[in-house]
Amino acid sequence: MGHRVLVVEDEPENRLLLGMVLTAEGFEVTETEDGPSALRAVQEQQPDIILLDVMMPGMNGYAVYERLRADPRSRAIPVIMLTALAQRADVERAVEMGVEGYVTKPFEPSELLHAIEKALAGPA
Repeated sequence: MGHRVLVVEDEPENRLLLGMVLTAEGFEVTETEDGPSALRAVQEQQPDIILLDVMMPGMNGYAVYERLRADPRSRAIPVIMLTALAQRADVERAVEMGVEGYVTKPFEPSELLHAIEKALAGPA
């Protein structure tokens, strides 16, 4: 498949797990641990899809998402929000903002891969 995935996740264990699952499926994975480094990585690498954690110190996932959408170079890259908070409010906010998908942690690899495939396929 060879799609480039940017994983933005502040928890090292989660980054490792996401990286292993995605690499095993043939994705090229870049990992960053916070918003500012994620925004730099997007400009440098132009990933095909971004997995974005909501809860991060400093700049949270919503703030990163708004910055991505405000920049013409990253506006069209699909984003899947990762949230440990299976709270309706988080999911509703992500959907209202227009993210292409969301996955709640802990996640099943099959659920994550399905969300990625759906987001890469674009609007039905």
